[in-house]
Amino acid sequence: MTPRWFNNLRVQIVLLLSLALFPLAAVAIYQTGRVEDESTRNAELALLALTRSAAKEEELFIQRALGVARFFGTVAGDLMDDPEACVEKLQSFVSGNSNYSFLGVVPPSGIMTCTSAGGEFDASTGPYFAQLMETKTRTIVANPRGPLSQESIFNISEPFEIDGEFSGFVSISIPHRGMPKASLDLEKLGLVDLLTFNASDEILTARNSMENAHLELPVDWTFGSLRSLRGHAFKSVNQLGETRTYTVVPIQGSSATVLAVWRTDKGPAGQISDIVGPAVFPILMWIASMAVAMISIHTLVLRHIHRLRHNMDEFAETRSVETLTDYAAMPNELQSLVGNFERMTDDIMREEAELEDMVREKNVLIKEVHHRVKNNLQLISSIMNMKIRAAQHDETKSVLMRLQDRVLSLASIHRDLYQSKHGGMANVGALVSDIIENSVEIAAVSDDSIRVETDVDPVLLYPDQAVPLALLVAEGMTNAMKYIGDTGTSKPFIRASLKKEGDECSLRLENSVGLRPDAESTGLGKKLINAFAVQLGGEIHLEDDGTIFTLRLRFKIEEFVPDARDF
Repeated sequence: MTPRWFNNLRVQIVLLLSLALFPLAAVAIYQTGRVEDESTRNAELALLALTRSAAKEEELFIQRALGVARFFGTVAGDLMDDPEACVEKLQSFVSGNSNYSFLGVVPPSGIMTCTSAGGEFDASTGPYFAQLMETKTRTIVANPRGPLSQESIFNISEPFEIDGEFSGFVSISIPHRGMPKASLDLEKLGLVDLLTFNASDEILTARNSMENAHLELPVDWTFGSLRSLRGHAFKSVNQLGETRTYTVVPIQGSSATVLAVWRTDKGPAGQISDIVGPAVFPILMWIASMAVAMISIHTLVLRHIHRLRHNMDEFAETRSVETLTDYAAMPNELQSLVGNFERMTDDIMREEAELEDMVREKNVLIKEVHHRVKNNLQLISSIMNMKIRAAQHDETKSVLMRLQDRVLSLASIHRDLYQSKHGGMANVGALVSDIIENSVEIAAVSDDSIRVETDVDPVLLYPDQAVPLALLVAEGMTNAMKYIGDTGTSKPFIRASLKKEGDECSLRLENSVGLRPDAESTGLGKKLINAFAVQLGGEIHLEDDGTIFTLRLRFKIEEFVPDARDF
C-alpha cells in the first residue's frame, strides 16, 4: 500500500506545532499591529507638530496682513474724505513694507480712489466683487496675476464699518515672491511643499512653485474636504502617482488652512512591509520553531528509527543484523526498543535453527521409512517370484504375477518418494513410465514383440493420489497384457499418455485386441480400476471396439490436507 503523505511524522509534527503556535502568533500579530499603529500615530503627531512649526511664518504673514487691514479699516472713513491724502499715506506704507504690493479701500460702489497705486480703479468688474458685497465677510483669495501689480499674489479683503454700518473693504495684496521658503532642515525630514488654502480650498501660497503646486494635491482631493481634515494626517497618492503623507493644520484667526506634503521614502520592500509587517515576527518565530523541531526530531528519533528499520529489512532479507555504534546516544525509549528487537532476532534465529534441525530430522526419518518400505516390498516381490517359479499351475502363476505387479508399483512409489526433492511429492510421470516398462518386460515373450508408445508429462502428486494412480496404471497394464493381441496386419501395441491441464490431470491407456484367443476374465481388474478411480475422485471411461481397448481417466489434482490431530 502506498504511504499517504499526511501520515508522515514530519508533516504531522509541523501541523501540530503550527496549531500549538497559532494562539501565540495571533497575539503577536495583534500586539505588533498595535505597536505599528501607535508608531504611525506618533509619527503623524510629529509631522503635525512640524507642520504647525513650519506654518508659523505663513500664519504670521496672514495675521499681520489682517492687522494692517483692520487698522486701515478703522481710519477708512477719514481717508475716504481726502483721497489725495489717502493715496499718499497708503503709498508711503506700501513703499515701507516690501511684504505688500497693494493696499486700497473698496467702497460698495467698487470705484476705488484711495489706493497705494494712485488714480481711480473700478473693482466692480473683479471676479470676487459681487461675492464680497453679498457676504460682507473677510475673504482671502489668490490671483496668479494681480490687476495692478501684475504679479502672483494672494489678497485679503477685510470689511469695515462707519458709524456701525457696512461701508466697504480694505484690500491688501501680498506677493508670493515675498513668502518664506522651506528650510533645509524640513526638506531633510521629507517636506516636499507647504501649501496654504482659503475657505474654498483654493491654493493661496506655496513654498515652492505656485504653477506646479496642484501636482502635489491628493488624487481624491475635493473642495471642502481639507477643512474636515484639520489637525489630521493621512496618506494618499499625488497627481503624479507618488505616495505622499499629508498633514492639515488651520491658521489661527483666519479661514486659511495649511497643507504640508511629506515624502514617503518606501520602495517595493517597504510597501510589502506595510502589508505583512505585523506577521513578520510570527512567521520568523514559526520558521525557527519548525527548524528546531525538525532538527530535534531527526537527531533524537528519526535517524535512529531509520537505522532500526534498515536493520529490520536486512534481517528480513538476509537474517543479518548490523550492530548500532551510536547506541548510547539514543533516548532511553529507543534503546529499549532496539534491545527488544535484538532479543527478538536472537529468539527467531534460535527457533529457526531448531526448526531446520527438526525438519532435517523429519526428512531423514521420512526417507528412511520410504526406503525401508521399498525394501520390504521388494523383498515381498522376491518371495513372490520364488513362489511363481515353484508354482505348478498357470493360473497360480498368473495370480501371483499380478500381485507382484501391484507390489512393485507400490515399491516404485516409495522409491520415488525416498529420492524426491519436491517436498514429499512423487513424480507420477516417471512412475507411470516405469510401471508400463516393467509390465511389458515381465509379460512379453521378446523385446520387440509389443510396440509401446508413451507420451507422459512430469506430473507431481502427493502420495494420497500418487498411490491409487500407480495402482490403477498397474492394474490397467495387467489387463492390457492379459488381453493384448495382434490384428493380423501389425504387431500388438500399447499407447499410454499422461497430461496435466491446469489443475486437472488426464490418463489414457490403449492396447490392441486382435486374433488372440480370449482369456478367462474374473472381473477383479475392472473392480480394482473403478475403486482406484473413486479414490482419485475422477471419471473413468472404458471402451472396446473389438480391435482397441481404451481406458480414459480424468481427475482434479488435490492439495495436501493433513489429518486432524488428536489432542
